[in-house]
Amino acid sequence: MAKLYTVDDVTERTTITRTGLIQKMYRVIATTSSGIMFSLEIPEPDFTKEKVDKILSQKAAELEAIKAL
Repeated sequence: MAKLYTVDDVTERTTITRTGLIQKMYRVIATTSSGIMFSLEIPEPDFTKEKVDKILSQKAAELEAIKAL
């Protein structure tokens, strides 16, 4: 099965939560197989290869389904 997306860029940034905790976030910019660009922000605890692949695949499939309407 072909990948539903390709990753174009990953940017790490640090934010401060409302409670004052420091948290790393990753902004992932990707493109679907038909050329739709999208970005997602993923917190550091969820930034593993398996979790990111699942999140990006779901979002890409959702966008492709909307485009097919």
